[in-house]
Amino acid sequence: MASSAGRSRATVLVTGASGKVGTALIGPLEDAGWIVRAFDLDGGEDLRDDASVLAAAQDCDAIVHAGAIAHDSAGTPAEIVATNLLGTWHVLLAAERCAVARVVYFSSAQVFGFAEGEGTPDTLPVDDTHPVRAARPYGMSKRLAEEMCDAWTRRTHIPTVILRPVMILDDHELMTVFEPDAELGAFVHVDDVVAATLKALDADVEGHVRLTLCGPGPFDTTPARRLLGWVPLRTWPTHEPL
Repeated sequence: MASSAGRSRATVLVTGASGKVGTALIGPLEDAGWIVRAFDLDGGEDLRDDASVLAAAQDCDAIVHAGAIAHDSAGTPAEIVATNLLGTWHVLLAAERCAVARVVYFSSAQVFGFAEGEGTPDTLPVDDTHPVRAARPYGMSKRLAEEMCDAWTRRTHIPTVILRPVMILDDHELMTVFEPDAELGAFVHVDDVVAATLKALDADVEGHVRLTLCGPGPFDTTPARRLLGWVPLRTWPTHEPL
């Protein structure tokens, strides 16, 4: 896609616009010259309703699909799969019908299948070639959605950029969440996720790519750095002892 400096007010659909990433993303997108169209269950829009997704995607140049039920504890297995998998399919169908230039899809490092005691990593650091073995509803829904994006891109030739963040934290959460609390001591700051998303919309990327996003922690982010020119800036803060 054209760089933001040369963009003529292109429109991007952001699903999950009221979530942590969506909320943080809207302002920077607008600052970069995008017209943002928000889509979120809080606004009465449902990813499971294909007609609503298609209507929202009309005349959009790109889609950032961050809408999801974001943890196994946040819904029933049926709700998680319906929202995260069927909802993604509706986004892809709408993207095809509306001939968008690119879809940026938010997956998760949980696809690897070792989060929250589900397993152990094959190797450290974990990179994007690590097998995906997630079998619980949330991780599995993301794993299957990645495969769906890959197959869809092969058929439509519309690029899909898959972002796989580790645990996302903001400044407030960094006051209460510490390195020993995090899976493998890894996190990525929401501001760095926003920066990666902006770059994913503009970078010279073809086909289907999957990119892990991590600040500190044993995850190899070389592909994201190479393909997007993304460098995470935030690390664990130094907390003074009480």
